[in-house]
Amino acid sequence: MLQKLYDKYICPHLINYAMQMKPFRKQREKVIPFASGRVLEIGIGSGLNFNYYNKANVSEVFAVEPDGVLLKKAKQNAELNNIDLNIQQLKAEELPFDNNSFDTVISTYTMCSIPGLGSAMSEINRVMKPNAKFLFSEHGKSPDSNVLKWQKRMNGIQKRIAGGCHLDVDIPNEITKANFKIDKIDSMYVPGPKFLSYHYWGAASPLK
Repeated sequence: MLQKLYDKYICPHLINYAMQMKPFRKQREKVIPFASGRVLEIGIGSGLNFNYYNKANVSEVFAVEPDGVLLKKAKQNAELNNIDLNIQQLKAEELPFDNNSFDTVISTYTMCSIPGLGSAMSEINRVMKPNAKFLFSEHGKSPDSNVLKWQKRMNGIQKRIAGGCHLDVDIPNEITKANFKIDKIDSMYVPGPKFLSYHYWGAASPLK
């Protein structure tokens, strides 16, 4: 009961606050400006990517977000940034779009908390055009064994307090096993506790 109340009334606001911190803003700057054409954001949260769009290159913006509180904030941020947003309260595992619909799909700090990540990645691949790009900035599995041990130890707590977030998702592996080719990827620790702060960012293409 308490977990359900926390998830509904507290967690969305904490996530929105955390995602506005400087390390996350710096990471968004590295990938979001490359979005172009018809764009889909997966787990858009409160719409914190809008400020980094190169609007001259973006024709339409669609999004899915399962949390109603964050969805409402995303609509507000879209208005502030003069973005005509088509958003639906849905999970990424079942996208309501036709095959080959989007030029760009964006995932920022979302892959860690999707329960059926494999299914979601397959859906993302399905709705992308053959020459489309998947832009991502995610935290995930550390390459350092001692840090990884702490990620695994802290996973239970993290999932409860951060909306189902997993600390040790192998981001490159999850992308490639969903039939994507990684075109560019970088990784490093950003400022913060090491078990929370190993980040991956880059771009991938669907293999079709």
